[in-house]
Amino acid sequence: MKKKKQVPAARIAVVLAFVCAAGLLLFCWKRFMPTSKRMSADEYFGSLAEGEAAVSVEDRVADERAVWIDDRLYVDYSLVRTELNPRFHWDASVGLMLFTTAEEIFEIPVNSSSYTEGGEAKDAGYEIVKQDADKMYLAMEFLQQHSDFTYEILEELSRIAVEFGGVTVTEATMKKDSAVRYQGGIKSPILTQAKKGTRVTVLEQMEKWSKVRTTDGYFGYVQNKRLTDIAEVERPSVYTGPAYTCMSVDGKLNLVWHQIDYAGMNENLASDTGAISGVNVISPTWYFLTDNAGSVGSFADVSYVEQAHAAGLQVWALIRNFGEGVDTTQILASRAARQKIQEYLVAQADEIGFDGINIDFEGIMEEAAYDYVQFMRELSILCRKKGLVLSVDVPVPMDFSSYYDREELGVVCDYVIMMGYDEHYAGSDIVGSVASLDFERNGIRNMLSEVPKEKVVSAIPFYTRLWYTETLADGSTSVTSESLGMAGAWQVLEENGVQAVWDEDAEQPYGEWIDAQGRLCQIWLEDDSTVAERAALVSENDLGGIAAWVLGQEMDYVWSVISENIA
Repeated sequence: MKKKKQVPAARIAVVLAFVCAAGLLLFCWKRFMPTSKRMSADEYFGSLAEGEAAVSVEDRVADERAVWIDDRLYVDYSLVRTELNPRFHWDASVGLMLFTTAEEIFEIPVNSSSYTEGGEAKDAGYEIVKQDADKMYLAMEFLQQHSDFTYEILEELSRIAVEFGGVTVTEATMKKDSAVRYQGGIKSPILTQAKKGTRVTVLEQMEKWSKVRTTDGYFGYVQNKRLTDIAEVERPSVYTGPAYTCMSVDGKLNLVWHQIDYAGMNENLASDTGAISGVNVISPTWYFLTDNAGSVGSFADVSYVEQAHAAGLQVWALIRNFGEGVDTTQILASRAARQKIQEYLVAQADEIGFDGINIDFEGIMEEAAYDYVQFMRELSILCRKKGLVLSVDVPVPMDFSSYYDREELGVVCDYVIMMGYDEHYAGSDIVGSVASLDFERNGIRNMLSEVPKEKVVSAIPFYTRLWYTETLADGSTSVTSESLGMAGAWQVLEENGVQAVWDEDAEQPYGEWIDAQGRLCQIWLEDDSTVAERAALVSENDLGGIAAWVLGQEMDYVWSVISENIA
């Protein structure tokens, strides 16, 4: 019987060592070697139909497409509206594309080369607006002529790269040929190659990688060590349209609204303003919408204006959108209704003699916001030509109200008035201050991120709310409230033998008690200290001024307190 031949242990050890080394090398290669896998253009930009082109806009690839029609480039209007130039406004009520500048309105029909500019007939030589089923497109050539951006056609017409002018960007130079990857990391697929010496726009810098935009329209990542000469660069503007000139009062605006609910209340001007000082503008609530066709009701009075002017006050007539059966969304969507309101107000300025218009359209729905801003653009042209100050009242900025487009309102209007109240409002089931100090501070800070400081006006309340919380028979809770002026608020505390305490959170005096009906009564009050704090926010932030709602609900001391603190 033969004995089995044994393999030497040393040989086994060598083999095992070789296998381990090979495994280790394979592991290191897989982990540390960059992938050469590429992502196709179709995978990155999405598949394109015949005649379509992907659009790269500053920091992303847009969902919307450009299309070639009759050898001319057109871009999806939804992209124009949201990013490229929202001053091109499709008005379905008249079937026209409107383009609004500081001085004129362009009226552009669909599938036509003809258009009007400020009523003057013109011809572009090509169709400016194209409509295809539910899609609408705007000629890129015409759009670019009236917008502050440039565009480049890339890769045999399949991509368009858009860059805005008048902005500051970060750029860098590639040290050597480098792969631009879909995500940060060497295992992410390659989008394109950036050649040595080419410039890229740096969108975001991280510890080891930077997100960049390449000249061929990709947004990807390169290693920081591949970049040099990183610097901020200001791109020059390529479009200079008519200037949005503005009107303003001398010094800080100090406005008070004057509630006029019927014509006879105009006679109260002298008595209502007898104690005021420092105010330079009074805004009577004269005008109101009465139907969905743009009809306007009025309590306006010539003698009121004459009396106010004699007292050194400008008059800015207010128009509000409150009214039974009035649908603000429907009104704003109709060009005829918008024009009816605008032309009426400007004609009234000639007839009545007031100095400005204050737009107080509240409760704007998100679906109406685009038409609302267009209404303000159109009205601003008429006001600018007539020398009328245009102001607009907006709620305290919140994420849910960003659709108000306060940035654009800050361009077309002379003043944007932040209504710094109704933090807790009538009908709310949450009890609290009408306007805590932080509510106003945060509102101003957010306003200043969108509107130039000299146009921001902080509106403060001369009123508060007395809240009643009642436990009902079924165990549920009922919350109701009533509005009180400053004097009335302190009086109700005195009548109930309540001593106000200081609420650290709201930074206001606060009182509470149980009334004869067993209801919990709560109230946050205004006094000289809270008025001073609110007014001081104007000087601290160098705002355009202050406004107050509403004349007649204040204590006499507020006027000197405001004047001393807004300067």
